[in-house]
Order: sequence, then C-alpha cells, then structure tokens
Amino acid sequence: MNKNIIPLMIACVFLLSACQTGNPDTKKTETVNKETETTSQLSNDYYSAIITDGAYQTSLNRGITLGLNSNVNLKAFETGLMDLSQGHFSTDSYFFQEGQYVDNATTSKWLGRVSEENPTGLNPEDNGKLEPDERNPIYLDSLLEQDYMVQKGDGFELGGISIGLAMNSVDYYTKKEYGSKYETKISQEELLAEGKKMADKIVQQLRETEGVGDIPIVIGIFEQSTEDNLAGGTYISEAVSEKGSTSFQNWKSINQKKVIFPTSGEESNELSSFQNFKAEIEKFFPNLSGVTAEALYTDDQIVNMKISVSTQFYGESEIIAFTQHVAEKAASFLVPNVPIEITIDSINGTEAFLAREAGETKFYTHIFD
Repeated sequence: MNKNIIPLMIACVFLLSACQTGNPDTKKTETVNKETETTSQLSNDYYSAIITDGAYQTSLNRGITLGLNSNVNLKAFETGLMDLSQGHFSTDSYFFQEGQYVDNATTSKWLGRVSEENPTGLNPEDNGKLEPDERNPIYLDSLLEQDYMVQKGDGFELGGISIGLAMNSVDYYTKKEYGSKYETKISQEELLAEGKKMADKIVQQLRETEGVGDIPIVIGIFEQSTEDNLAGGTYISEAVSEKGSTSFQNWKSINQKKVIFPTSGEESNELSSFQNFKAEIEKFFPNLSGVTAEALYTDDQIVNMKISVSTQFYGESEIIAFTQHVAEKAASFLVPNVPIEITIDSINGTEAFLAREAGETKFYTHIFD
C-alpha cells in the first residue's frame, strides 16, 4: 500500500477529532500516570502511534491549526511534516503522538500580529495601510506540532518535536467586513526570511516549556499553494535545533514541486503518458466528468502520482468493468517505477481505489460496496 495512505488516514483522524484545551503541563502529567500502548506497525514506512488508556491523543492546538486556505494544503502540510520527520526520527526507534506541548492559547498568540497586547505574536504589526503593496501581510497562516516518543521501561518519554510553519505565498484579506477580497503577494525569498526568524522565536519559547529540555526540535517551512491551485503546497526548507540550542543553523533547501495534469503547460514524459492513459479510459466511458493527476517532483524527478477519476455512473457492473479497464490501461500507459494511486469517484462517493508501488507492474484494486 502507498506510503502516504497511513498519514492521510491520520490526517482524517485530526479533522474528525474534537479540539482539546487545557494546561499542557497538566496533560503531560496525566499521560505519565495513564496506561500507554502503541498501535501495531505495518512496516518501517510508518510510525506506531501512542495510545493512552485506549484512546488516541489529539493535538492540544488542533482547532487553531486548521486555517489553511484549502483542504489540499491541509493534507500536504500534515503528511509532509511526517515525511520530513522520518529523516530525523527513525520509525524503528520513535513513536508518533500529536502535539502536546503547544496549546491553543500559545498558538493563537503566535499566529496573531505582534502588538503591545500580544508581544509574542509572530506576524508583523498592523501598519494601518490597506493597499496590497503597502500593508504588512500575514505571513504565518498555521502551525503544526508533532511529537516523537521513545520507549523507556514500561512507559514513553519525549524524544523529539517537529514543527511545521505554513506560510502564505498570497495573503488574502478584505478592506472592510464582508467586502471584496484583495491579495498581497509574497515572494518565496521574503517568505523564507520571515519563516526563519519565526523559527528562532518558537524554539526559544519551546526550550522554556517544561518537559521539552534538550531534545532535538525539527522545523519545516511550508509554502502554501494559492486558493485557485488544485495542488497542495510543499515544504521548501528545514532545520534542526540540537542539544538544547535556542536557534536553527544550517537550513536545508527542499526542492519539491507539485504539478497538475493535464492543465500543466510543461511538456514531459509524465504528461504525455498521462494524456494517453486519459484518452484510453475516456473512450471506454465517454461520460466521465473529469480525469486529473497530481504529480510530486523532488529535485526535478517525479516521486509519485495521484490520479482522480470522476464518473457520472454508479452501477455495480459498470464500476467493476471500468475498474478492471483502468487497471489495465494504467499498467500499459502510466510512467513505470513510480508509486501511483488512482481514486474513482461517482456522485455516491468513492467507488474504487487502485495503487501500485515503485517497481511493481500490476495495480492493487479495491471496489467499495
């Protein structure tokens, strides 16, 4: 099964879970005294999750971190931070837990503008100007904490923290309540500079939080895609604070981009193979509502592809026949040696799912009842 499926399932748990409030120190003390266990690990691609008294522990700031401008950004923000964390916290040695050290009140202050009333605000002060190229924009849109635990005896303790900063490439705003929407565009250079300054302020405050101590703190800067972009954003830079350091050094650039087929204007082998695949399945069922793909590239090499097929039919025999046809044409036309997911939807919801890992030729298929 594709590596991103489990993180996406966890993202769904995030969305469906109720927000938790309260003192983070109290929460931490209670966790120590409660019975903890872990979920089973399907493979080394996934983290086992911490379960406390039989329940999954949701983030202390979950309700505050859902301000991203689209669902595709939300999924990319959360699963991307988990993928980034695997480069620092091995799935063999660490266990996953949603953030338990940055609570609602702290997150709200950090996401706000700095002012006399909010001295810890990470966004710039309001300069009172309303024109797009004159106002101080909101750079930081959302913040995510993930905790990585290590086992000690019969219990678990904090081994590392990952923080995601979702930064705006465009800040959408109104000049008056319920008025027209305006845009302040933010360059990637400006976005990165502001994000790095915020990262140092965050780690300084985290180091003062009881229970954090000298553990490694990883931070990733995520560039949100715009509201009209069907692809989610990507992480563009990361750094780690080791041995109790209160700053981040040696920032590492992450060269990723997401491309939507067939709307991309860039000619490529991937686009050509997708267009051939699309033409073949549209001949089989001409009443398809749409066939699109999101391709992720790292260092200009395709990493994976997610294809969405929308249909207007939902007869069981049609779904079975069409899924079999899609599996055959996907194996024949889509680029080889790349993980691919295909979701077939109708007006009734998801009808079928197909997936192939890198190096495989046949697709796993599942048709939903």
